Amino acid sequence: MNNYNSIDFNKIKELVLEYCSIEDSKTFIFDEEVCFNPLVIRKKIKETSEALKLLKDDFYLSFDGIENINDLFIKAKKDLVLNSFEFSKILIFHNHCKRIQNKMNAIDNELSIKDYSDSININDELAKRIEKVVDANGNIKEDASDRLYSINRSINHNLDSINKASTQFINANSSYLQENNVFSRNNRTTFLLKNTAKNKFKGYQYGNSSSGLATYVEPEQFVELNNRQNELENERIEEVNRILKELTYYVCLNSDNYILNFESLIKLDVVFAKAKFGYYKNGIISEINNDNYLLLKDVIHPLIDEKVVISNTYELNNDYQGIVISGTNTGGKTVGLKLIGLSVLMSYLGIPVLAQKANIPLYDNIYVDIDDNQSITNALSTFSAHISNINDILNNANERSLILIDELISGTDPKEAQAISLAILEEILKIKSKFIITTHYDAIKEFSFKNPLILLSSVGFNLDELKPTYKYIENSIGVSNAIEIANRYFDSKEIIENAKNYLNFNKTKEDELLEKLALKIKENDNLKEELENQINDNNRLNEELNIKLNNFNNEKERLFEQYKKELEEYLVEQKNIFKNKLENIKNKNSVKESIKIIDEIVIKEKEKEELKLNDYVKINDSSQSGKIIELNGENVKIDINGLIIKTRINNITKINKQEKKEYKPRERMNRVSSELNLVGERVDDALAKMDAYLDSAYGSNMESVKIIHGFGTGQLRSAIREHLKKNKIVKTFGNGDIYDGGSNVTIVKFK
Repeated sequence: MNNYNSIDFNKIKELVLEYCSIEDSKTFIFDEEVCFNPLVIRKKIKETSEALKLLKDDFYLSFDGIENINDLFIKAKKDLVLNSFEFSKILIFHNHCKRIQNKMNAIDNELSIKDYSDSININDELAKRIEKVVDANGNIKEDASDRLYSINRSINHNLDSINKASTQFINANSSYLQENNVFSRNNRTTFLLKNTAKNKFKGYQYGNSSSGLATYVEPEQFVELNNRQNELENERIEEVNRILKELTYYVCLNSDNYILNFESLIKLDVVFAKAKFGYYKNGIISEINNDNYLLLKDVIHPLIDEKVVISNTYELNNDYQGIVISGTNTGGKTVGLKLIGLSVLMSYLGIPVLAQKANIPLYDNIYVDIDDNQSITNALSTFSAHISNINDILNNANERSLILIDELISGTDPKEAQAISLAILEEILKIKSKFIITTHYDAIKEFSFKNPLILLSSVGFNLDELKPTYKYIENSIGVSNAIEIANRYFDSKEIIENAKNYLNFNKTKEDELLEKLALKIKENDNLKEELENQINDNNRLNEELNIKLNNFNNEKERLFEQYKKELEEYLVEQKNIFKNKLENIKNKNSVKESIKIIDEIVIKEKEKEELKLNDYVKINDSSQSGKIIELNGENVKIDINGLIIKTRINNITKINKQEKKEYKPRERMNRVSSELNLVGERVDDALAKMDAYLDSAYGSNMESVKIIHGFGTGQLRSAIREHLKKNKIVKTFGNGDIYDGGSNVTIVKFK
């Protein structure tokens, strides 16, 4: 009754067993039956979960090269002596067991799957004994025992004697030999003598050559050597047999353990195969609950090409006893039904489910009625087969069961089929089993719509393209769309029109209400989908705005830190300049010089206090002089031959009269501002503007100008100063003082 081939469960197993390395593991997975015992289910899920986590942590455990050699252990238990090649296979198997156990022991975590590796019984003494006897190619070692070593030495020594004697015999009697070679006949050393000379030597003859012209002869002097060689070979065979028999007995004593070891390796291989399936297919481990709550979020079918498969969400909570899925043919009803059943069964075997989230109840059994169960041997029709199967389901299912039925009843009169289907559905509700059923029948849809215990759902259909969307839609009523689909294939439009007339003629009020309800639900679904799309668009825009806002805040923070750093560096620089000046004062050679400097400062300060409008002053560190036309605290404006200069009061010195200076005639005498602001300009534009400005200032007989470029990233300032180096009319340039703007500006002096 629990044959799940109808939902393609064996095909899922075939996908999983591809990740097995041991052939017997593949058989194990294919033959593994679903157990509904909660302890077994939880154990399988836990094991796969642990293995999947190890894979994600880059843990790799190889089962390649492991073979089933249980027949060798059984052979040993029957006292049948194993050969050297068979012992080499046992040694290889032993090494695999030890390798896997060591690999698993290296894991720090206490994992339940380590029980399999911990149960592996390693007998290093057995391995040492085999390694003593057999080499890597499965050959008996010459020193497998002391006696065998001695026998082999004697054999080699006797062979040397035979070879030496053979060489001497050939050299002495080459004229009598048909061929100058040694031949073995009956395990004895012989020579091929010409028939004319065969009787000249005492010994034994072993027949003629193929040509009949020569005879194989064992000369008398070789008889004893050959006898000794054969005796030694027999002794060697006896000793080898003794060694193999003794080693076989030791294998026999450990056979049961190594048979169990193979079972442990299979179970480990199976667990990791399931985990690898989930790892490479992006599957998840299901959560198991006792609440009869089923949720498969964004689940996809493992057997459908991932390029075309779509995800769906199926939920059956305690508000509903079951789901009825309606909709068009080939629309995905059966696929969805199978997918739900597969996901539950996969979870029970510890196989990851291809979903974003999976919450699976602990059912005591899953009953399935899908596809044509017609039995030829029992002479049952499709209808009879369905009825027989559903009868068994109803007799065995209970409130802890899950029932999956694809098309409740088919293969008979539709009216009677609907009546029987309704009766079956009522019986399922009565026994309180959870169920998922697909149907085309309007009576089932109407019944389900009115029953609060049933979640009526459908699969989507694109009427414009007349193609199914395979999208599962809760709280909706599906229609078959048979006439619309048929319209694509019939050439005669009259057939379609007649079909529509017959359909309308046979419609009941309930049918019309159901159609109107289906249309309303579809309209609501469309509005819901449109609203969800708008919400998604808004969420996307919000994400984009948040990203831009974060970028802006990050850039603002970066610039703030940059400017803060530059300002700190500038203040440190000015502080050092002041300290140096102070040190210069302190380090003067005499008090007289210090007093002189102080007097000069006092005189200057006094002069500054006495400055008034129309006084003539000289700008320090330059040859320019002019008349004060405005005093504003520490700031002054000076008229220098019509050019108005702004500066600080501590940057000028009072003079008794206006000093006149002979100027070289220059081409342009237009008034030009004493400063140029390039803050915010692109480098190329700024340099072009500066060149034009410098030419104008130079042509206006200005001695110096101020270029304002700001702190910024320093790129503009560097470009300006690099450019000034190449200007032929520029004498010097550098930072302004702290009142002029410091490194925020560049003071340019002309030649």
